[in-house]
Amino acid sequence: MKVLVTGGAGFIGSHTCLALLEKGYEVVVIDSFVNGHKKSLERVVDILRLNKIKESITIDIVNSDLRDEKALDKLFSDYHLLGTPIQAVIHFAGLKSVNESFSNPLDYWDVNVRGSINLLRVMDIYKCRTIVFSSSATIYGQSTDNPLKENALIKPINPYGRTKLAIE
Repeated sequence: MKVLVTGGAGFIGSHTCLALLEKGYEVVVIDSFVNGHKKSLERVVDILRLNKIKESITIDIVNSDLRDEKALDKLFSDYHLLGTPIQAVIHFAGLKSVNESFSNPLDYWDVNVRGSINLLRVMDIYKCRTIVFSSSATIYGQSTDNPLKENALIKPINPYGRTKLAIE
């Protein structure tokens, strides 16, 4: 199964890629490298080789932004034409700093929400119906619950949290 990991060069994304590859999934990463680093993905490949999990392993990496809907369409189309369509998406891509979201709220809405909408549109075109979305505890605001429960009051108090809630 071919899985697209958006933001796959970030900390959580690269660890997810490692776990997917260890389980035998084919992994495609799309990342703008604003928060992630190509070196993270190189280390994933090194770990797999070192542990002799797979001798020859590659991760298809696309340096692009989810706001570029044409690039997303081309990515899905290319794999569709090859007969190995993207069947699932794990969505980590986006801006992630709560503090920065106060300074640049429009950037957060543009990158996080518009990028996610583009992704969902293209997934729909190619009948890719499986997505795991990485949200944030910031959608709950300042809860006193410890541990925080999913049924806690949803009340984001910052632009970052509001973008994550909008995507949900």
